[in-house]
Amino acid sequence: MKLLKVVANHFKLCDENFMISFMPTANKTMADKEFELQEVDDDLYVFSTLGIIGKNASGKTTIVELLSVVYDIFSNYRINSSKSVFKFIEKPLNLDITFYHNGTIYRYLTDLCKNENSVDNTSILFRNEKLYKREYKKAHIKELFNYEKFEEISSEIKLPEDTSMIYLLLKDISLRGIYCPSDDYMYRDYAQAFNIYKLLDNNLAIITSLLKMFDEHLDNIKMINENKYKINYTNGSVKEVSNSELYEILSSGTTKGFGLFTFVVYSLRTGADLIIDEIENHFHKTLVENLVNLYKDKSVNKNNATLIFTTHYCEILDLFNRRDNIYISKYDEKIKLENMHTNYKFRSELSKSNKFYSNEFNTNVSYDALMNFKKELMQ
Repeated sequence: MKLLKVVANHFKLCDENFMISFMPTANKTMADKEFELQEVDDDLYVFSTLGIIGKNASGKTTIVELLSVVYDIFSNYRINSSKSVFKFIEKPLNLDITFYHNGTIYRYLTDLCKNENSVDNTSILFRNEKLYKREYKKAHIKELFNYEKFEEISSEIKLPEDTSMIYLLLKDISLRGIYCPSDDYMYRDYAQAFNIYKLLDNNLAIITSLLKMFDEHLDNIKMINENKYKINYTNGSVKEVSNSELYEILSSGTTKGFGLFTFVVYSLRTGADLIIDEIENHFHKTLVENLVNLYKDKSVNKNNATLIFTTHYCEILDLFNRRDNIYISKYDEKIKLENMHTNYKFRSELSKSNKFYSNEFNTNVSYDALMNFKKELMQ
């Protein structure tokens, strides 16, 4: 399953008909097909990496929260891990999702509504669901989103109101998208990481190589049980510790790196898409660049996983040969998303980061606000 396009209405402060596409709109060179794009069917390409840039408070986190809801539906068929997103949403969230699965293009429509009858108002119900399909053929590529050619899929099976009809299509519960927020709280649960490696056949060599990226003194860590771990150091010493003690011993960078790169391993091994909010908050420049390149390398990314990330670190943009996989988020009354290829015209050989720093996309910190702050410091 691969997302092709998401359109949303009534999601937080997002503009109406808020749209994000995972498909190329610019010309596709042979080099792009080798590194920047993934062919999921004959001449049907999606991005291997997708970047969202913008200044502070421009809506970047809101955008990836929206995607976390979409992937929650396709992974759990319920609003489960993304429930907190609905805390401040009053109107039903309208979703229009186009995706590819096993030789067919699907269009899925639904309204997500809070369950007013629940005691804590935390369950989300699926209303007005519709699912349409059209067999994919290369000849259809120019009219891929011509929904008049789609036929509706009807079902006699009645599902619970909090369960999406996508379940009837995909059936198995599987992580098809992983959302990593900018804070590191989720990485403190080491058992979560080790349980993921159990799903991946307990490949201890990966754990060893991963740990050494962040702490050269560590040889390996093994989980004895969910609150007991054995640390093996390169000098031969061994220490058994609890989860909380392990958190105190490891640096915050090692904890965050081990947790997030565990999701990277799962993503690349299974084809699940990975969403990282503020990718530069997690790692230094070189590691971020290498992480992006892992998703471009088809010898590593064999299952067509896509890396989606937000960033303030604009030099990352220069790793992209394309511009249509770069979105610029802006907030002026509503959050809007602009595509660097569609909305801005400049020569492809020019540095994207220089364009960003020269305020080509109107993303700089306000000069007046900066000067006012300086004046206050001078008082």
